[in-house]
Amino acid sequence: MQTSEAIARRKSTRDFDPDKTVADEIVDTIVKAGCQAPIGAGKKDSLHLTVCSSREILDEINQTTAAAMKMEPRDFFYSAPVVIFLSASEKQMAPGIEYANAACVIENMLLAATDAGVDNIYLWGGVQALSKNKELCDKMGIPEGFRPVSAAALGYSKSGEAQPRNISVSIETNYI
Repeated sequence: MQTSEAIARRKSTRDFDPDKTVADEIVDTIVKAGCQAPIGAGKKDSLHLTVCSSREILDEINQTTAAAMKMEPRDFFYSAPVVIFLSASEKQMAPGIEYANAACVIENMLLAATDAGVDNIYLWGGVQALSKNKELCDKMGIPEGFRPVSAAALGYSKSGEAQPRNISVSIETNYI
């Protein structure tokens, strides 16, 4: 698939089929794509990826997130069978750069997933509650001094394959 086709075909999936798993080889390819992302000053040691396919852990994160947000329990991962969490070191070279770095890594993974026929979604909101739960972060193997900042959920949509969109300029743009 050409890059422009993957961009046109990628969509945020919110109806994953929990019974359809993603092959380990495909997950590895997606992780490798994320590792090729541009990172500020090349500081790849300021990031950490945690690949989670444990429904038990994801359910615990869901409960923690719902409690922290004072809302009814729900599945913040849309029943995705795999969620890749990106954590960033608390020591960054510039304020907020961890979010720019995370966006680059996650977008590379989402495009690689789309190229492999795997549906996906970029997650941020629910991950923030997880970052405040040290016990759960320790359970997930997130290194000391790192905190989750975003995630990518992977799986296969119950509603079928995404249809490509027309690529157009849809954000207000000016040229100088």
